[in-house]
Amino acid sequence: MIGSKKLIASWQMMASMLLMSGNILGQWTTLPSGTTEKLNEIVFPSNDTGYVAGTNGAILRTFNGGDTWDKLEFLTSKHVEDIFFLNSRIGFVVGQDGLFAQTQDAGETWDIHTIRPQDPVQLSAVCFTSPLTGYAGGRTQDLNGVIFKTTDGGITWTVTDTPTSFLDIDFKRIVFPTPDTGYALTRGMCMKTVDAGDTWQITDPVLVESGSMFSLLEDAHFFSADTGFIVGWYNGFCGYTDNGGQMWTDQFIFHNQWFAVDFPTRSTGYLVGWGQLAKTTDGGKSWEDITPSGPEFSSIYSMTFTDEQTGYVCGDHGVILKTSEGGITSTPEIVASAAFRIFPNPNNGLLHIATSEDAHARSSSASVRIITMTGRVVYEYQQLSLPATLDVGTLSGGLYFIEVVTGNSRQTAKLVRH
Repeated sequence: MIGSKKLIASWQMMASMLLMSGNILGQWTTLPSGTTEKLNEIVFPSNDTGYVAGTNGAILRTFNGGDTWDKLEFLTSKHVEDIFFLNSRIGFVVGQDGLFAQTQDAGETWDIHTIRPQDPVQLSAVCFTSPLTGYAGGRTQDLNGVIFKTTDGGITWTVTDTPTSFLDIDFKRIVFPTPDTGYALTRGMCMKTVDAGDTWQITDPVLVESGSMFSLLEDAHFFSADTGFIVGWYNGFCGYTDNGGQMWTDQFIFHNQWFAVDFPTRSTGYLVGWGQLAKTTDGGKSWEDITPSGPEFSSIYSMTFTDEQTGYVCGDHGVILKTSEGGITSTPEIVASAAFRIFPNPNNGLLHIATSEDAHARSSSASVRIITMTGRVVYEYQQLSLPATLDVGTLSGGLYFIEVVTGNSRQTAKLVRH
């Protein structure tokens, strides 16, 4: 208990540093993907060799750092949800209706199987710790989470022992920082195994039972068996642990809605989600906003960095972007601020944005964006004079994200439309 209190105190102190942020213009180049499919996952097992997986059987490959991409002959139209490579040649994919496939020759040929064809499952996550030992996770037809394990390279699979829940479960990410210790992410829960996936237990049950982890957890990065980050969205979450998941501390970074996290080094890391990109250079103690201008980042789902400066993201409509400068080209100062009032919230049609006297003195106009839960920008206003009233009566009922930015102030909030 004493150790837990110390952990909370240390990360509360770190969280206080998160208000120092920068509206940094990023240098990202659009790469020629040759497809308009939704691209779900991007991986680079080596500096120049990368793979992307997406809907309708789309699998792309590059051997030159993304300058050109080849669409591989995959011989299926099923959606590919996740892709994992042990090295530049040996890789695995999973997806719709129990799809599992592996390649031994950098994607030139694929051995395609269906996991449990008599009772199809939807698979969203794949991870291998060796050419023979691997894991595939997802959900059954009745929305129960399931994790399969193979010890013969995917020829046969067994169902592992995972906790049940009243929630609909879909395992979206499986990571193994060591061959025996692994973590699996789903809605509202992070599960852990210490016996190479044979059995799984819920991490931080106190936090889970309180509802504070009620997030759609999407991605994880671990530096060791005990230390790492997990991220999610909807009820946003960016959790850190240094005790193997016994306790997770939500860092509440910016809008806190994240799809992906990656650390090319122990110090340098990145977060992407809901139209925002963040970077740390001190191992996650503080973060800066490096969201680039333009709409490309509104629907990004996956990210990978091959070193501190070189990174790739992918998303809707075949978008693949690359940075060779750590996403940063200039750093004009901007501070996270509570300078605006956005009301009423929940909202029935007319949305008011009022500005404090301090914010009004700094800037009389702002840009405003309203973004859906999937990252799509549905309203965008430039050079809007404040205070202002917006007609959002055409928005469908649900939860949105609203962002108000002036020349030197930014505020983000959740918006509920009745």
